[in-house]
Amino acid sequence: MTSSVRQWWRRAAAALKDRRSLLLARLRPRRAGSSSWHHRELEAAVIRATSHEDRWMDYRSAARVFAWARSSPTFIRPVMWALARRARRTRCWVVALKSLMIAHGILLRSGRAPRAGRVPFELADFRDRSSSAAARSLAFSAFVRAYFRFLDYRSLFAAQEDTDGDDDAERCSDPQTACLDRIAKKQFMLELLLQIRPYGDGMEVPLVLEAMDCVLIEIFQVYGEICTGIARFLVSGVQGGPAMLTTRKAVMAAGMKVLWRAAEQSAQLSSYFDLCRGLGVANARKLPTSLVRLKDDDVRDLERILMSESDIQNESSDEAEAEPAAADVKDAGSTSTNTAVVMATTEWVTFDEERPSAGVVAYHGGGHVSNHWNPFVAAPLDGREGGNLIELF
Repeated sequence: MTSSVRQWWRRAAAALKDRRSLLLARLRPRRAGSSSWHHRELEAAVIRATSHEDRWMDYRSAARVFAWARSSPTFIRPVMWALARRARRTRCWVVALKSLMIAHGILLRSGRAPRAGRVPFELADFRDRSSSAAARSLAFSAFVRAYFRFLDYRSLFAAQEDTDGDDDAERCSDPQTACLDRIAKKQFMLELLLQIRPYGDGMEVPLVLEAMDCVLIEIFQVYGEICTGIARFLVSGVQGGPAMLTTRKAVMAAGMKVLWRAAEQSAQLSSYFDLCRGLGVANARKLPTSLVRLKDDDVRDLERILMSESDIQNESSDEAEAEPAAADVKDAGSTSTNTAVVMATTEWVTFDEERPSAGVVAYHGGGHVSNHWNPFVAAPLDGREGGNLIELF
């Protein structure tokens, strides 16, 4: 009985905090400078969408926030400003996590122009003070910090891709090195995603499960891009000429490092999916068929193919200096090796010929990714009082 009364008082105090924030938002005057982004109705919707209520989200207010963000690129900054103001002041894990989830959706659904690099608020050192038990508070704080580290890097990566992606091929003297660099960055992003997990008992609450649904959708996308990038590197890596053999060996070594890292992450993903299924995360019930584990034996086969192809090109280069006709032998060797690489890679990756623009997740099918709900597909403002946040996004 005492525990129930304490919980009731805690929720009542949290509701009073939200009402106070709403009152201040209505009374706050508009001033010059950064506060010119202040919009009373928009800030009120953000406050309601990021309320202290840990049992559910206000879906109607969340829909209003996304509707504002989708209405015009000029509304992205006011929305992010309101989220930043809310997130910077809170010491409640519920408010912080809701702010991150909404910012995540806005980031992935926004175009290139509104992006400005890092997330406009700092939660790397977040400490929850809303939970009565110290262990519970530490666990939720770690979850929020992990989500923020990923989202901050994701936002910065998207902005850099927008800036450098278009003229990468023109400025980079070695496209393969640039390809491997992008893959390595995405692998680091995947590591940050895998750190978003419960860090204690009693975290199987609806809000955490919804957040992990959003994380799984991002994992599907990032891991797919990693596999596609590796496959394209393997194919392009066996089509080059014999020039700059030393550089090619260095690129091949870097490529093998990326491959072994991908195999390690593939094993980590299997464990992560098992954890999500055990927690009851909806999107972990049935994984996409394209998510096939990259085994160590597969990496060894690819390494053998790449090394043999490099030896063939070395021999072809020596013969080309003595006899021009050796070029035909080189072409035949490259073609056969190219076929072998394609056969080896198509077992674990599905090619996607259309590369989505950097930082924007391209999904099709009315809110589904394969058989999974996409939490970042735009939804109309329908005024629902309740439901699933995945469906709302």
